[in-house]
Amino acid sequence: MTSLRGKERQEFPAAVKRAAFRRSCGNKGFPHCEGCGKPLRSGEIIYEHVQPDGLGGTPTADNCKVFGLKCCAAPKTKDDNARMTKADRVLRKNYGLVPAKRKIQSRGFPRSPKQHMATRPIEKRS
Repeated sequence: MTSLRGKERQEFPAAVKRAAFRRSCGNKGFPHCEGCGKPLRSGEIIYEHVQPDGLGGTPTADNCKVFGLKCCAAPKTKDDNARMTKADRVLRKNYGLVPAKRKIQSRGFPRSPKQHMATRPIEKRS
């Protein structure tokens, strides 16, 4: 998917994923989530950008983290999407790409008659 900046998403090459996986294994020999430290199994691993790709992050080993699919990837992706959406809104506004707001073309509602005295009962419309 392209953004307003016209840039395609860049995935991590296999060499970068291997380097990030080795880093997440550490001395223990099995991978841990780099967000919360929980041990990971096959199928639970996701490679995420630290600096989001849509905001200028590069597909390098320094910008790649290993996260657990269930524990840390979902909140990070939600935050990244919110940041990129805001960046797109700011870009649209700065370049005048926001559609102009128009007033509703209608007559409006009629005004109700004034109530002159507080002790008189309220007149109900029929």
